[in-house]
Amino acid sequence: MKSRRIDIADALRQRLLSGLHLGELKHGQRLSSARELAREMGADPRVILAAYRVLEQEGLVELRPRSGIFLIAADASANGLHRRTHDWMVELLLEAVERGIPAPEFPERLRRSLETLRLRVACIECNVDQIDELSHELHTTYGLDVSGVDVYAMLESARPPKDVRRADLLITTHFHTHEVQPIATQLEKPLIVAELLVDGFAEVARRLAEGPVYYIVVDPRFAKKLGKIFSSARGSADLHVLVQGRDDLDQIPPGAPVYLTRLVRERLPDRSPLTPAIPPARVFSPATSRLLFTFILRANLHALTEP
Repeated sequence: MKSRRIDIADALRQRLLSGLHLGELKHGQRLSSARELAREMGADPRVILAAYRVLEQEGLVELRPRSGIFLIAADASANGLHRRTHDWMVELLLEAVERGIPAPEFPERLRRSLETLRLRVACIECNVDQIDELSHELHTTYGLDVSGVDVYAMLESARPPKDVRRADLLITTHFHTHEVQPIATQLEKPLIVAELLVDGFAEVARRLAEGPVYYIVVDPRFAKKLGKIFSSARGSADLHVLVQGRDDLDQIPPGAPVYLTRLVRERLPDRSPLTPAIPPARVFSPATSRLLFTFILRANLHALTEP
């Protein structure tokens, strides 16, 4: 039950923070009740309530008896964020001291463990939308130098491209493990098969059950892939995948739920009427994040200890 509570708290936190960032939610707004969310997420209302209490302790929501659950007010939100950051940093420093690392030395040790090497990654996928999404998170969140590689262009070449040969790490998704694994073995490169968070896809599936959803992409190959991903979803016939630059985006009815890939959002004109109704989520699962940080830290620590 504890794991389920934490998983739901993580999903809710991401949803609320993304909603605030996109302007879909406002500080002080009333949120779905535990019973409503329980129906949506297929969970016990007591688990949902426990997850809300986790977010209340973090200062993100407020549970008001007989009134409901509310996003914290704007002025209280800043204090809540400060408190959460403070508590997290205290725990981090206490653990460092327990491991024999004096607090004043800890920031520099951590910096060197992350930045001694500029690690190169080849991000291998079959369409530019996913390559862009994965590469962006690999660079901004993990500090890696990333080259996007089209898996089919790679396979057509007699020799793996330079970006793959020079990479310190190859990363792909389970869709292309059977194609990338032989290349990684041949080049003796470490390979991470990324597990992706399903929050965004789950939200699309939930909305499909209620009516039409519009998904805008850049690469027609991703459009076909999405059709396969949602083929078994309830209401799959109501999924309309449009390709930017090819399809008429004016056909999207006002107020219809819309998902835009990151590449589409980048290419939209400043005054575009299209607003994503489904917040973007992080890409990688906690398990894949752990693998990435483990690789980064081990590589940097090995470089630091080399004679």
